[in-house]
Amino acid sequence: MANAKQGTGEIEVEIEKLYCLNPASPNLPFWPNQPQLPNEEVRLRYRYLDLRRQELQDNIRLRSLTAATVRQHLVSNGFVEIETPMLFKSTPEGAREFIVPTRKKGAFYALPQSPQQHKQMLMAAGFDRYFQIARCFRDEDLRADRQPEFTQIDLEMSFVTPKDIQHIIEGMVTSIWDKALGVKLTKDSFPHMTYAEAMTNYGSDKPDVRFDMKISEIGSSFADVVGDNALDCMVIKQGTSLSGKELKAMQKTLDIENEKGFAFVKINENNIDAWPAKCGGTLRQSTQIATSVPGLNKDLGIEQGDLVIVHTRPRYLYGGNTLMGRVRLHAASLMQEKGLLKLDKEKFKFLWVESFPLFTPDEQGIRTWQSTHHPFTAPFNEDIALLSTEPAKVRGQHYDLVLNGMEIGGGSIRIHSPVMQTYIFEKVLQLEKHEYSRFDHLIDALGGGCPPHGGIALGFDRLMAILCDAPSIRDVIAFPKAAGGKDFVVNSPSEVTTGQLEEYGLRLAE
Repeated sequence: MANAKQGTGEIEVEIEKLYCLNPASPNLPFWPNQPQLPNEEVRLRYRYLDLRRQELQDNIRLRSLTAATVRQHLVSNGFVEIETPMLFKSTPEGAREFIVPTRKKGAFYALPQSPQQHKQMLMAAGFDRYFQIARCFRDEDLRADRQPEFTQIDLEMSFVTPKDIQHIIEGMVTSIWDKALGVKLTKDSFPHMTYAEAMTNYGSDKPDVRFDMKISEIGSSFADVVGDNALDCMVIKQGTSLSGKELKAMQKTLDIENEKGFAFVKINENNIDAWPAKCGGTLRQSTQIATSVPGLNKDLGIEQGDLVIVHTRPRYLYGGNTLMGRVRLHAASLMQEKGLLKLDKEKFKFLWVESFPLFTPDEQGIRTWQSTHHPFTAPFNEDIALLSTEPAKVRGQHYDLVLNGMEIGGGSIRIHSPVMQTYIFEKVLQLEKHEYSRFDHLIDALGGGCPPHGGIALGFDRLMAILCDAPSIRDVIAFPKAAGGKDFVVNSPSEVTTGQLEEYGLRLAE
């Protein structure tokens, strides 16, 4: 009488005595094993019931196993686990912070966005290999992969190169994949690519390399109309299967309906020898079409039935993606749905992206430059001379670990000289003394004979979502927050009494 549909279906119990320790209410909001589950808000409100589902049980238990694997790997490699403070101070970089009032009038703590400054001070203190599985906080709008409180695998090392740090991380990730999934990774599982290569060939600083569809820069073939700009070109094999309606919807979704310099053409027997003339805009006015197209068709493998997309853009690359990079991902999704694009047979495609620009143009327009990642990243030694003359060309010793088009970790070699750190604050980032004085504790620590050092942090929640193949990181956190930071289990954030506000010298604004 075995029941294969139940976890205990092969067990028979002969009851001699039965005593109920605590009866469950007959009016439970839902049963964890019912076929049709209620909406997520209800499940988050009664999370203790939702967590009884086998899927979530498996996710949380795998999270525990993964955390143990991380600790075992790092401790066996000489790392010391050190906790850093939760009550920190407000600093002017990064996302919006959570502010914590105190009973001292006008004095506030801030919850840390990362242990960045403390771990650098630990290097100055002589702990040359530090790690912790750290809780971090950011007061920002929530998405499927964001929470106001999140966890990261954080580490820092002294006297190291990027390769040393990458070697440790590759060993750790290899152990995790082996223990959690039974997947064997090798050294070849972690190729490297520069930021410039990623942005030029894939239009993204976190490229999904499970499929090809590379972007080619063909501006030199039509220099008479492109000028100093770059001309991106992407060939989608069998792309004529995409209907005009689908292509128009893509432009609307990506908000590029009125984008100048963007065009596409479906290749057929009538236009294959002169397809740029069908692209519209200035490209069709080029006098180099007849001489350039035969070579381009050969080099790019353009054939009848393909879709060719072009876009003219500035040659200077910065930020996280280009227009063509966004088009690449959207078009790839459409082609996959049609069964015309297959992903690499390797399910997990890791990639190190390196040599990011140290500075990017200030988005707010207040100053000329802002740090691409954070102001503590060290420049390449050979680029130091460019700090005073051409900051745009200075490369940072930063590296991101990308998996299937998602950034799962990022780190850098840090600035260990207080003189260089101050120079970058003042001369490049153009901060006033009162603006960077909040970092005086770190500059003082660097001036105490701090060794060269670097580190990295991996997003633990996102990593677990990948390992569990979960659509949201909420599925790998025991008690996650919902949209807007709401905790439905305990109904927080909640109001406090007038007396509590007065004790902290606070008053609610009208």
